Amino acid sequence: MKKTYWLLILGLLVLASCKTPHDITYFQDVQISTVIDMPTDGTIRFLPGDKLSIIVHSRDEQMRSLFNLGGNLSMQNMESSPCYTVNQDGEIDFPVLGMVQVSGKTRSEVEQYLKSELQARNLCKDAVVIIQFHEMTFSVLGDAKQAGTKNITKDKLTIFEALAMAGDLDMQGKRTNVMVLRQEGGLQKPYWIDLTDTRSIYNSPVFYIQQNDVIYIEPNDMHKRSTTAAGSTVYTPSFWISSASLLSTLAVLIVNIIK
Repeated sequence: MKKTYWLLILGLLVLASCKTPHDITYFQDVQISTVIDMPTDGTIRFLPGDKLSIIVHSRDEQMRSLFNLGGNLSMQNMESSPCYTVNQDGEIDFPVLGMVQVSGKTRSEVEQYLKSELQARNLCKDAVVIIQFHEMTFSVLGDAKQAGTKNITKDKLTIFEALAMAGDLDMQGKRTNVMVLRQEGGLQKPYWIDLTDTRSIYNSPVFYIQQNDVIYIEPNDMHKRSTTAAGSTVYTPSFWISSASLLSTLAVLIVNIIK
């Protein structure tokens, strides 16, 4: 009886050490009848330090050249359009119009303002203004397949799209506790999302990613346990040598106890 008891304990210890985390599936609580309301507020608003490309289209070639800083740009050539950096006062220096406040405004709001000013001042009656984000980024750190800095090219970039740009989480990434660091009022504020819980995802203020966000993916417990204090992992010989030594010691102890 005693022998069976100790063998059972040893078996449970081995099974526990080999246990695979079950929290690897997204939207675990979603049912067939589930209806998900998408958050409405996610449009990016410009901040000091942001860069934006602005192109003004018009039938008047002279006006196009003036507002595009000498360039004769086409709709397909936004990469070479004039780039403006938002200063610390939240302004850009736009030709003829001078200092224009853009901080806190969306792309469409700035486009509409520039268009209306050009028309109101009889500068460009048929102006079409197009604005694109320039070098606007977010970062992904931790257990992602392609961690690094990624470009934001559109409004309402969701957390799922951001993670897809990073190749999704590794299998060892902790889906129940993804952290997003966001700059707010000169400070970085942390938010957490549980990707396995629908309510946590869609009710989160960081469901839509903004410029300068940092997404950190924590390794799950199994991944943490797979690395020893000496830096050994399940892929290194030192890990298996240490494990074999431990198992041998346990076996000797159990045999002595049974005797």
